[in-house]
Amino acid sequence: MALMRLQFFSEVLGRHTYVNILLPQSTAGRDWSWRAFSARPPFPALYLLHGLSDDQDAWLRNTSIERYAEGRNLAVVMPSTDRGFYTDTTYGIKHFTYISEELPSLLKQYLPLSERREDTYAAGLSMGGYGALKLALRCSDRFSFAASLSGALMGRQMTDMKAAAQAAGPEFPGELKHIFGETVKPEDDCLSLLETADPKPKLFVCCGMKDWLLPLSAALAERALALGYDVAWRADEQYDHEWAYWDLMIQEVLNMLPEQTKPR
Repeated sequence: MALMRLQFFSEVLGRHTYVNILLPQSTAGRDWSWRAFSARPPFPALYLLHGLSDDQDAWLRNTSIERYAEGRNLAVVMPSTDRGFYTDTTYGIKHFTYISEELPSLLKQYLPLSERREDTYAAGLSMGGYGALKLALRCSDRFSFAASLSGALMGRQMTDMKAAAQAAGPEFPGELKHIFGETVKPEDDCLSLLETADPKPKLFVCCGMKDWLLPLSAALAERALALGYDVAWRADEQYDHEWAYWDLMIQEVLNMLPEQTKPR
């Protein structure tokens, strides 16, 4: 695959930012380490979102996402959005507008990415799991699939959780209020967004059973099933909030994507 690191000025964020992109590359298969592969643009795209303390490099540094995507007719887009929970914050930085509107529009100027709903997907871990679900549920006319891996699935119920302070530090509840305000609005609440998404995207939700975020993932999966979503839900006993788990689960995510992204 080709790996591109793109730096550009974001009008929405008001600063320069980065995005890493894996792109399919045609190969002749003459070398023993490379089999013949024919890239077929425009490419389906997976927007792969990072967690709270990470950036655009996290998936590349901590998983084998490049190797797993090899041989697939799929672009993998890995942006950076700081600690803003993929949200238009109370302090004025519009992380959701950037990730949902500006970034896709800019990338389509530069790259042969498909604009079809059935070719556009989102996935992420922890904070990025929340961002991926929110992106697909609020923009369900453009996203057909979303995956939450150990998602910090923000909603009104999470802002009151003492576990948040215990797991992420005593300052974390205050940080959430700085982002969301005193209450999480319905447009930022994944449970509320399940009620309004039309058409409904396909969902994959997973979490380690040792993870303090497990109740949030379980509650969302249960509600999605009750509302008639096509949702796959799994909880894995031996895992906590950790990269070993996410490296395994991103392989599951890739295998769940439509036929047009499969290796050939």
